Amino acid sequence: MKKILLLFSLIALNSCDDGDIIVSSFDFSEQDVDYCSTVDDTESETVNYIFYKINSDTNEAIAFRISTDEPILTELSNETAYTFNLGSSSDTFVSYRIFNNPVTSDYFCNEVPPSQPSVTEEYISAEGTVTIVTEGEYDDDDDIDAEFEMTLNGETDLDGDGIPNYYDFDDDGDNVPTNQEGVVLNEDGSIDMEGSLDTDGDGIPNFMDPDDDGDGVLTINEDVDRDLNPNNDVTDVSIGPDYLNDNIAIDYNVNAFREHTYNLNNITLTINLTDLVFISQNGEATIRQEELLFGEYSAPSEKTQVTPEFPE
Repeated sequence: MKKILLLFSLIALNSCDDGDIIVSSFDFSEQDVDYCSTVDDTESETVNYIFYKINSDTNEAIAFRISTDEPILTELSNETAYTFNLGSSSDTFVSYRIFNNPVTSDYFCNEVPPSQPSVTEEYISAEGTVTIVTEGEYDDDDDIDAEFEMTLNGETDLDGDGIPNYYDFDDDGDNVPTNQEGVVLNEDGSIDMEGSLDTDGDGIPNFMDPDDDGDGVLTINEDVDRDLNPNNDVTDVSIGPDYLNDNIAIDYNVNAFREHTYNLNNITLTINLTDLVFISQNGEATIRQEELLFGEYSAPSEKTQVTPEFPE
């Protein structure tokens, strides 16, 4: 029995018998991409991502699932897209389904799908590739626009902690957040280097100076209680924290970064499926599609918390 599913005009169809023709719109161009995810266990870094589109008018849905530890929602793909091979396994696949009644997100986002609506036709990917391009904007909440922090003193990562300046909330790595180090901005948002606080007068603003008071002890180590917050260690209240008091120069040998937090905002995932081979439930029909632009998914902001490793 030959079964043919019409999937746009670009699809090449293959089957091996003659017989019935199944006609479906396979039209998801007007539908938004939706998403849900699950984690197998609390210690696993692998996430099961499910992206899907539902055509309520025709009771059709197309969905793909990938299981990965790739940070597709928290890190930009930059020059190289995230790429996954698709198959018919339970971990990574694309499915096209026709239902007997309208379907909702509950069908895809519950660990156990509801019994209704039921699937009347189903095609599962045996081959294919999904590519995801992740775009967005990093933000460290230090009130400085990223364009003015790209390079500081000629460095893209001033403190060498592995986090670029433009989303490092502590640019000089002294455990005092940049927005607490007296940064002054010009009207255009650029940094007023001369007007910004420079406690020791060495020409390096505090937010770029690992030794703010110039006493020979790094700010990060002027932390009496070693709680990774030099701001609350005050010997002389008339002057302020010890790291701003050159009369106090005791090295507590902390040498550890505090936890860093940054956000990825305005996230857009552009999803493309290529070289797809679908097999029907009964194995009697094969559908091939060279390329299918699945669509764009706009994700909510993602917060990342990481503690950089202190260099030895």
